[in-house]
Amino acid sequence: MDAETASPVVTLDRSAITNNGSPTLGNVLQALPSISGNATNTQNNSNGGGGASPTLEGGDGAARVSLRGLGTNRTLVLVDGQRLANADINMIPQNMVERVDVLAEGASTVYGSDAIGGVVNFILRKDYQGAELSLNDGISSHGDAQRHGGQFTVGASGDKGNVVAGVDYNKYSPVLATRRSFSSHQLYLSSGVVTAAGSGTIPTGRLLVPVSQSPGCAPRAGTTNTYVTLANGSGNALSNYRCYGGAGDTFNYNAYNYIQTGQERTNFFVVGNYKFNDHVTFFGDAFYNHTHSSGQDAPAPTNVNDGWHVLASNPNNPFGVTFSSGALVDPNAPNAPSGYAFGTRLTGLGTRLHTFTTDNQQVNAGLRGDFGQSTWIWDASVDYGHSRRVQTNFNEVNVPAFQAAIDAGANIFNQADPAVTARLKNGVDAPMYTMTNTMKQGQFNASGEVWDLPGGPMQVSTGGLYRKTSMDYNVTSDAILDPATGTCTVLAEACGSPGGGSINVKELYAETLLPLISEHPWAYALNLDLGVRHSDYNTSGSTTNWKGAIEWRPISDLLVRGTISGVFRAPNLDELYDGRTVAGPVLTDPCVGLTAAELAQHTAACQFVPPQWGGNPLGQVTAYYSGAAAIGSTLKPEKGNSVDIGFVYSPSWMTGLSSSLDFWHINLNDMLTPITAQTVVNACYANNNSPYCSYINRYDNTSQLAGAVNYINTPVVNLGSLSTTGVDFTMNYVVPHFDIGSVDPGNFKAGLNTTYTSTYKNDATPGQPGAKSINYAGTYTQQFGNIARWRGTVQLNWNLGNWSAQWQSRYIHHLTNLNADFTTGASAQMGSVTYHAIQAGYEWASIHTRFDVGIDNLSDKVPPLVYQNGNNYNVDTATYDTIGRYYWARVTVKF
Repeated sequence: MDAETASPVVTLDRSAITNNGSPTLGNVLQALPSISGNATNTQNNSNGGGGASPTLEGGDGAARVSLRGLGTNRTLVLVDGQRLANADINMIPQNMVERVDVLAEGASTVYGSDAIGGVVNFILRKDYQGAELSLNDGISSHGDAQRHGGQFTVGASGDKGNVVAGVDYNKYSPVLATRRSFSSHQLYLSSGVVTAAGSGTIPTGRLLVPVSQSPGCAPRAGTTNTYVTLANGSGNALSNYRCYGGAGDTFNYNAYNYIQTGQERTNFFVVGNYKFNDHVTFFGDAFYNHTHSSGQDAPAPTNVNDGWHVLASNPNNPFGVTFSSGALVDPNAPNAPSGYAFGTRLTGLGTRLHTFTTDNQQVNAGLRGDFGQSTWIWDASVDYGHSRRVQTNFNEVNVPAFQAAIDAGANIFNQADPAVTARLKNGVDAPMYTMTNTMKQGQFNASGEVWDLPGGPMQVSTGGLYRKTSMDYNVTSDAILDPATGTCTVLAEACGSPGGGSINVKELYAETLLPLISEHPWAYALNLDLGVRHSDYNTSGSTTNWKGAIEWRPISDLLVRGTISGVFRAPNLDELYDGRTVAGPVLTDPCVGLTAAELAQHTAACQFVPPQWGGNPLGQVTAYYSGAAAIGSTLKPEKGNSVDIGFVYSPSWMTGLSSSLDFWHINLNDMLTPITAQTVVNACYANNNSPYCSYINRYDNTSQLAGAVNYINTPVVNLGSLSTTGVDFTMNYVVPHFDIGSVDPGNFKAGLNTTYTSTYKNDATPGQPGAKSINYAGTYTQQFGNIARWRGTVQLNWNLGNWSAQWQSRYIHHLTNLNADFTTGASAQMGSVTYHAIQAGYEWASIHTRFDVGIDNLSDKVPPLVYQNGNNYNVDTATYDTIGRYYWARVTVKF
């Protein structure tokens, strides 16, 4: 339902939560039409979980929401109006929640930073009496994706107060991608043709050798070398090899990925209040969550660029050449590497498993009361949150130990041999990454009536708070990145850097409701709501944001509402304090082939580049993602505006009907975003005084690679603008009771909730050469995710006596997958999808027991394909269901 206030608030009551059948809250919230873009959920094997580093490869079981497609870090999640140390909504016990209020407009004046897309506020159960035990189970029509769990809730109330406590447990079984046809292989769209392919790094190896050492293979264009792979035998004879190439020479890494991560959760909570006297009441809530979850990737791919080599003198090497990364070696050294490439897939070492153990604690406590006989009330509270997540990556390759195994006789050319695998396992490692977040907050609020206005008493709310958040990210020594080499002890993909820091903010706010007119012709009610919030951050300075809202009822049935407010988001802990991690973006270097005179005009971007330079040895260069602090830079808040104009109509001539129509617009400048290597180089090339010039590090004149990119820093910066516009429409109808002759058909309730996104414009590099604004509305991209123009849900509820039922339909409009074709860059179409879910329940009153059963994705709808853009699944897991038709059942016993 849409609350009739100056701001559009959609409320999910407890029945909407429990009728879904999901034991966690993520699936319930992510189905709302106002939520789009990129989000994380249990379907993301490689979601990263909002962690400090891209090395966190997912599977942490988290669920986060992205209102208006603006990203999870621009949607504020609250529990009873209080912030969380970890905004994973799956960790909030479902049996703790009474309802969820979703405000899908900028709300920085009321809530401070992060509420740009809006706010999701979980309101807790406070007046429950008795006890109930609920058990649930479920399985897909494919015979997998089992989930089961239980909840126990107990509550008591008295004259002095009440308390509610409970425990919640749920477990999800993992599902491999091969269990569904759409994800069983990695699908590539190339030149208009879809091909089931995979990685070119295969267990039998991909070796670059002289043509003379191959079994008659054709040379690579313009060279005298070619690629071969092991065909049979032990690999230490030339006759064991064949020419590399063909459809069979790819590795299906999808076979090892999850489309539902395995996870197990245990939650405890308590909510209560106690009335000391008529003027002072204590209130508090606390909950603890323990989650164990895991993601999985294929066995490690590795090649000589990872820092190992095989010398020509190695007795297992039949080719007479050294396999090594030839780019960075001294050609005059003994046994100088020749630069011949060698890559292989270490299937014998097993899959790479990323396990997460996460512990969350959240406590909010305080006092509230009144000032004697006046209308003024007050509250004072403290809020503490602590989250600790330990990630362990099993079966990562320890490069020095791996090299030692090769030098000691392990035949890397035939690493699938069990004896060889046993030796190579000496080079396996399990690095650990520990992320700790802490939040401490104290605040005071007061509100009351000041004086009477023509429409009623003027109401004022005011308050202040102090909040400190801190992050500590630690990496075991084997995974600490060396920026000088771009490597660590394990493979570069698992390298990370410690990081940590804190942010504190002091805030003051005030808001007033001015009832200007009441019960006049064409002004049944006219109210004005004004607010201001001042925030002072030790890391990014101070900001003041204003809000103005109007509520006008020309007649009692119609509410006209409008809000305009300033929004902002201060740099968060990750954006400020993330340590470096390594990436390998493709770079088109503008310094290639320039004359000495031309180079003289671009001295900053092309430092050390010789005239007529041929370019970087590889198309991919080393880039270091990091927070701003790692390279000594600073950040400022994102700022913008949010506008909402809407209508709510509840006709007195049709009891039970209400509808709303809202036009919304949000714009944002100085976006906090990781800059790309290409943008860094282009900006510096265009302007020798660009602040990004210092991010480029090229080899100097003492190196044989003079001018080549050593690395480029790509930290979080303030760059870019974003604006989005759309319309929300809701309609709810409680059908008046009626009879068909002597038959009572029961009671019916219907609801419609839709969102249309008309624009989603991003200018990624304003002021930079070639910068332009792109409208992503109606598209899918990896950067912004799924911005379908239309999303909607339709719901029909029925009850008669002890029976009840629900049908729900969810619609996602067709959209364009930009640059879907791997070769041509052409776009592809993704079709519309409609999901149907049904639920039925029966209340067996005599034994105080309720039975519920349901089917989700009733028509077993397959998600539309996005091919190689689909993060190893060929689909958009943040939007579409990957599991298929799902059966669930629940029994609830009340005592």
